[in-house]
Amino acid sequence: MEGCQHPEHLHPIAALGTLRIVSKRAAYELPDGVELIVGAVRTTFVCNNDGYYADMDNNCQIFHVCQTATHSDGTSEMLQWSFFCGNQTVFNQFSFTCSSPEDAIPCGSSGDFFYLNANIGAGPNVPFHNEQDVARAAAITPGRAAQPVYVPPAGGARPPFRG
Repeated sequence: MEGCQHPEHLHPIAALGTLRIVSKRAAYELPDGVELIVGAVRTTFVCNNDGYYADMDNNCQIFHVCQTATHSDGTSEMLQWSFFCGNQTVFNQFSFTCSSPEDAIPCGSSGDFFYLNANIGAGPNVPFHNEQDVARAAAITPGRAAQPVYVPPAGGARPPFRG
């Protein structure tokens, strides 16, 4: 097998050099070319709580999903995944979606809506947005009034479609 470079034929120590170390943290592992859309990516955001977060240092064109992982030994760590919104869209912290800047709350106000993450999984009878949330977002949304996210009533009945 002399001259063979296939990993299983290499000396065990030499084979270690061919392995790629996989990071537990996927923060800022964004697709090639993201700089063409976002510009120079600032890697300043760090997860502190579970949820979805607009990255205000990157003009909300990037957002992060944060989740606490608890290990079998009882220790925990915060995991972070980073994503970028499509061309000409930003992460809307009010709706947790990428949308046109005209329909999103202003990026600089995103931090004022981070608290909405507490509503994720809060229960079937807890609306994602209450009237105060909607009014708060509508007051600062430059385009149209903020639309609440639909939460079905207990029992799962949906309102009739009106097109």
